[in-house]
Amino acid sequence: MRSVQLDFADPNFPARLVEVDEPALPGRRWARVKVLGGGICGSDLHLFRETTGPIPLLAAFAPIPIELGHEVGGVVIETGPDCPVKVGTRVAIDPTISCVAREIDPPCRPCASGAPAVCYNLTSKIVTPGLILGFTSGLGGGWSDQVVAHASMLHPLPDAVPDLAVTLHEPLSIAIHGLLRSPPPDGAPVLVAGAAIIGLGVVAGLRALFPASEITALAKHEHQAQAAERLGAKHVVRLDAGGGHIAELARIAGTKTIGAGNEAMLAGGFPYVVEAVGTPQSITQALRFADGRGTVLFLGITGLVNVDLSPIWLKELAFVGALNHAADAGPHGGSTAHSIDRALKIIAKTGFPAEALVTHEFPLADFRRGIETGLDRATSRAIKIVLRP
Repeated sequence: MRSVQLDFADPNFPARLVEVDEPALPGRRWARVKVLGGGICGSDLHLFRETTGPIPLLAAFAPIPIELGHEVGGVVIETGPDCPVKVGTRVAIDPTISCVAREIDPPCRPCASGAPAVCYNLTSKIVTPGLILGFTSGLGGGWSDQVVAHASMLHPLPDAVPDLAVTLHEPLSIAIHGLLRSPPPDGAPVLVAGAAIIGLGVVAGLRALFPASEITALAKHEHQAQAAERLGAKHVVRLDAGGGHIAELARIAGTKTIGAGNEAMLAGGFPYVVEAVGTPQSITQALRFADGRGTVLFLGITGLVNVDLSPIWLKELAFVGALNHAADAGPHGGSTAHSIDRALKIIAKTGFPAEALVTHEFPLADFRRGIETGLDRATSRAIKIVLRP
């Protein structure tokens, strides 16, 4: 089968489309999935152009070569004898390969407590040493013709979710898990810093789960601003290189600014801020825009960078990270459900519309053009790019 492999064999481009053996089913509860779509994530693009600082620890989780693509949906074409999902079922795949998927018994403490996103065994060499699907070898991925996944990773798609949307569960689930990991106070205004696909997922997640919260979105590009408004943000502010957006955010928050230009901080601010970009400037400003004793949820991906952390102690902030997917209690102590299943319900109700968000599709053989399109979002106006094997 075909698979896009990150191996640095080509001196001009770090990934190649290669022929590899179809992966065998690793166990009795695993399934083979024909890929219908593999999304290109911002974290994938970091592999091709470093924008948020090196992440030295990543080498421990993703030994080269790796088969790319962790935003993946498809149709089951083969199952092991103990897999409960039937052949022919369309599925969204949770890329997290936790203790359950590796069949490690007893599971690690996070997995036993229902927090597989922070599984201790994501570097285990059982099945694969990779962090998640798309950072693995020998299992396929979203940028392959096929992928294999454990039953615990398979989430059947509602009939109302079209094939166009088969990859959108992953970024939306990331946003939902983050919001439920540390929920905003009831009715609190929320600032979403960043309006690429994760930030837009946060807007959609807030509208569905925390409808009493007034949403302000900070967008870099006009097409992102339009999408945030369509998804339900009440205020949409365009990022201004001269710092004009800071004064506008101060007006919305009903506070004043301290300092000048891009170095200004809001004296008060938003009680809940979601950082969904990962650049040093975005992280620094997200902290500066939070209210005293507020919360900043960090969904952007970054590594070794220079960030001004002084607002954390100046404002006594809580800075919370979130990763991957999990079953979380609902808002205000509501029933527990997996973040991917919550995402699929929102997509089925057109709360995260594929026709507005999937802006580009490319055949697998044209994956390089897909990556180049994602790296030039200002010109391409890309939001979600999907490879179609």
